[in-house]
Amino acid sequence: MTVLFGLATAFAWAFANVFTQQVTRTKTKPAVIMFWVLIVTTAAVLPLALIVDHLEGPWTVEALAWPVAAGVLADVGFFLLLRALSKGSLSVVAPIIALEGGVATVFAIALGERPSMLMYALIVVAVIGAVLVALEPGRRTAAGAPEAILAAVAYAGVLIALGQSELPDLTTVGITRATSVLVILPAFLLVRQLPKRANFYPIIWCGLLDAVGFVCFAFAASIGPLSVASVTATQWGTAAALIGIIGMRERLF
Repeated sequence: MTVLFGLATAFAWAFANVFTQQVTRTKTKPAVIMFWVLIVTTAAVLPLALIVDHLEGPWTVEALAWPVAAGVLADVGFFLLLRALSKGSLSVVAPIIALEGGVATVFAIALGERPSMLMYALIVVAVIGAVLVALEPGRRTAAGAPEAILAAVAYAGVLIALGQSELPDLTTVGITRATSVLVILPAFLLVRQLPKRANFYPIIWCGLLDAVGFVCFAFAASIGPLSVASVTATQWGTAAALIGIIGMRERLF
């Protein structure tokens, strides 16, 4: 079940980032994109969490710290993702950010988990692919690589924090996304813009798919182990690259 939920996460996030790139191409301010996507995600998850989890705890500072930290780091990663996609192509940016799974797996190993040889192989393939596209010299397609690398680090922190949460899965995701909304709110209030008409449906789909991805990953991480959940979930980078190359006709070289 861990692999199944991890792969569901991967496909949800891959298609979410297709819609994200569509929005970034319209020169919309990052704060506007982030706020409205996160509003959709939070509106989709919070009611479900209240119905399913019934406000079950533990409601301690220690228990809340992990999903709150995940929410803050998710905003950092989201902003860097938008910067990367505004400069580069999805087929290059996605595999680099998907290195988050490798970072989270290293953390899981440090905690005592022992991934299978297949997990190690997937990590190696992801690293090789990301390095190749990031180091391609003199090409526009390599643009956005620095921001993508930083986003990978931030999102790795999100995966780790979600995996450490002691709260019920849906509650964890709800708190994470609500925290993200509160963090981006001051920046949004400085611009206070509705989405452009062309961005309306892409933002809704991005928010809904983001919610599906986060919920599936929370389930995968709770079933465990975290290393398997992280590596399978971050195959979204491979899926997004294929979507970019085949469906959006992007070129790496």
